[in-house]
Amino acid sequence: MDECLRKDIAGRLGTLHRLKDLLPPDGISPLVKARVDEEMNDLISKGYEPFFSGNAALYILSACQRCGRCCKDINAIAASIEDCRRVAKHLGMSQKRFMMEYTRPHILDGCQVGTARIIKKENAKHCPFFDRNLPGCRIHSVKPRVCSAAYYLSKMNLLLCRQTHRFSTFPECPSDIELRSRIGGFSDRLKEENASALDDLKMTFQSADTEIQLFQLLLRLKGMEIYFGKEKTASLTRKLGLKRMPVEGELKPAAFLYAAVLLEQETAGTPL
Repeated sequence: MDECLRKDIAGRLGTLHRLKDLLPPDGISPLVKARVDEEMNDLISKGYEPFFSGNAALYILSACQRCGRCCKDINAIAASIEDCRRVAKHLGMSQKRFMMEYTRPHILDGCQVGTARIIKKENAKHCPFFDRNLPGCRIHSVKPRVCSAAYYLSKMNLLLCRQTHRFSTFPECPSDIELRSRIGGFSDRLKEENASALDDLKMTFQSADTEIQLFQLLLRLKGMEIYFGKEKTASLTRKLGLKRMPVEGELKPAAFLYAAVLLEQETAGTPL
């Protein structure tokens, strides 16, 4: 294998060692881990794996190019009370005024969505916060969770992934196109250099090694942070005794390899 490629892979895998700094001094108690796993499974069923964690990896590897397609195509943009509070503060207005001017009642029954609202938006038109001159969303840094999660971690996408047993592609999303091209180029190069290299990586991510198991846990937690918000994940983090949640940059190097393995398995028709 090319030395530069070998060093790249080794460097990405080497970042897993630093994740152990987040563990409590005595590690995570198996009993505590089992309880938190049960709570996590109640939030997102294990039946969505590896698509939930795989989409979390794709999410943190992608970089929104603020093209505005999501802002136009998604008609029911849900906003939780936490979202409303955060966006209102960013805009320098009261939460009450923001909710009156920019939101309306949710289209679903309250018992299903709680206190969530819907951003006022006409079908097939851009969200009121989209600004072509910026470019893109003018509340990008504080946008609702449903916007942050699109497309990879939207509920609809997760349902489709589980049903089709495939990761969804978004052919009109420039971010997804760029990411898949980058991962595909890496995989092609790896197969040219060493036909068994991707299989070796697959075995690595299926191992019971402490670092791999921690990475899988943290990646799933990161997906839940994106999907449910930081408050819910903070509770899980405390229960596990972790010092903090990792930032996305700490997970990206290994997440790239993990995503490459999953997408190659899909291409090869290997069960995920």
